[in-house]
Amino acid sequence: MNWKFCQVLRQVAGVALLCSVALDHVSAQEGGIEVFAGETPFDGGLRVSLTEIERSKRNRFSGSSEIADPSEYSLDERRSVLGFDYGMHRDVTLTALVPYVDRTLVSAGVESAASGLGDVALIGKYRLAHAEGRAMGFNWSLIGGAELPTGATDAMDGGARLDPSVQVGKGSLNPFVATSVTYGYQLSRFDATAFYKVNTEGAQNYEDGDFFSVSFSGAYRFLHYQYPGPTFGLRLGLEYRHQGRASLDGGGVEDSGADEVIFSPALSIHPIPRIDMVLGVRVPVYQHYQGTQIGRDLGLFLSVGMRF
Repeated sequence: MNWKFCQVLRQVAGVALLCSVALDHVSAQEGGIEVFAGETPFDGGLRVSLTEIERSKRNRFSGSSEIADPSEYSLDERRSVLGFDYGMHRDVTLTALVPYVDRTLVSAGVESAASGLGDVALIGKYRLAHAEGRAMGFNWSLIGGAELPTGATDAMDGGARLDPSVQVGKGSLNPFVATSVTYGYQLSRFDATAFYKVNTEGAQNYEDGDFFSVSFSGAYRFLHYQYPGPTFGLRLGLEYRHQGRASLDGGGVEDSGADEVIFSPALSIHPIPRIDMVLGVRVPVYQHYQGTQIGRDLGLFLSVGMRF
């Protein structure tokens, strides 16, 4: 298989691997297309993307059991993320993710909200290994970056400062590291990522616990037309997430920390090779919380990117 056709195959089989965490521990590194994947597909090229993420938390849990919630607490978020991927070298990709966040909290019928620029993430990816054979490709990359404290943390309601869970920013510098492997064979593709983030103390002397996740996904290009015609692919992903206990004023927060398993089916569409589109949902299949917390609800995401 020649090099040009391998590039086309990777383009049409590509599916976004989006890493996300619980809504009250929102991560600035969410968004973009294939940020956390083994490939570094650009050499001197640029991709600009827009990702829309909608999610919510509702229903109270104690451990993994749902319990009554007389306050009918809910937290809803819409996040619009502008992404920039630059191929500095065939083995190096630089990414910036710039989010705009809208968050609304309802508790006992009282609503409070905050919106504005969120925490920007700067990310670098270095491809450690790369191999190609007949109808196959393998890529392994090391990824690192940090969330920057660019989001506001001082939103007020009725003269009182809103809780950190409602603010659009954390007020902290949070570094993270990940490693991703991508393997493609004919019309199929498989991705695996391990991710770890260190959360530091932010605004209101609040600090999220460190976050760790492991994710796996498989994708299949089920319909395609002759190049440069449109192609369609289906991806099924599964992710385990662990959030450590938070701290406030140096002391542990009892009702914090969680273990979750998220199922993420997604559809990828390439109308033309330069345009990437991904539409998917995130379904919580297992949730276990330390203490009493509000659980995760169904989430949606849509990403559209163009390569230059």
